[in-house]
Amino acid sequence: NLKQQGLAIQMHHDGYKYFPPGGFNPWGAVGSWATQILPFIEQGNLASQNTSKNVDTLRYRGGPTIFFCPSRRGPEANISQGGRFLMDYAASTPADRPNSWDQFWYGDTWNMTWEKAPYNGVIVRGGVDQAGNFRGSKSKIANITDGTSNTMVVGEKQLSPVRYKTGDWHDDAGWADGWDPDVVRYTGFAPNSDRKYDNQGGWEGYRFGSSHSSGMNILLADGSVRFLGFEVDLTIFNRLGHREDGGTIPGDY
Repeated sequence: NLKQQGLAIQMHHDGYKYFPPGGFNPWGAVGSWATQILPFIEQGNLASQNTSKNVDTLRYRGGPTIFFCPSRRGPEANISQGGRFLMDYAASTPADRPNSWDQFWYGDTWNMTWEKAPYNGVIVRGGVDQAGNFRGSKSKIANITDGTSNTMVVGEKQLSPVRYKTGDWHDDAGWADGWDPDVVRYTGFAPNSDRKYDNQGGWEGYRFGSSHSSGMNILLADGSVRFLGFEVDLTIFNRLGHREDGGTIPGDY
């Protein structure tokens, strides 16, 4: 699934000369990075249903199978969440420093608009509004000065095992949602197994993780997929989420 997502993300960059943007706001009209890659995963028909340029309709119309982890749940409408199709993967965005939370909502919690905020992941907050204007910033290959093999793009989300079928406060708006923990997670907090969801010191809705006990799969900007152990040093993990911090990434992380 991640390999297919990676190929589609690269094809988007080839076509538009920037990576798929992450949308504007939770529950907004401008959708997630996942909606931007639909034409590149043979889902052009689904993308064409967004005739009003409002992704709200897409939340209820299919969930491409590559957005679901088969060890958790299938691509089916979630009755507990109003029939929306959910998502098991998320783009990554970094913290300025590990264990600080507010850079996920840069602009909303700082004295600036989010459009001018320095988001430093590969997929950043922004997109084309309903009037056809691009808002926010564009992330390009040239911006990944840390190297594409050293920069994370997408990973598995941490979810509560008892809420796979019901959703959660951070797993409710659907795969098409804009900038939101439903589709974007934070490298500023350590990733963990789903089994530790209720025993890790909080910030559950912002963490990466998986249903496995030892680690999770991540997609790197060069298109490769790597298994990342949960014992990874948090400083290294956060560097992986940052495209241009200049930090060293050891080969055996």
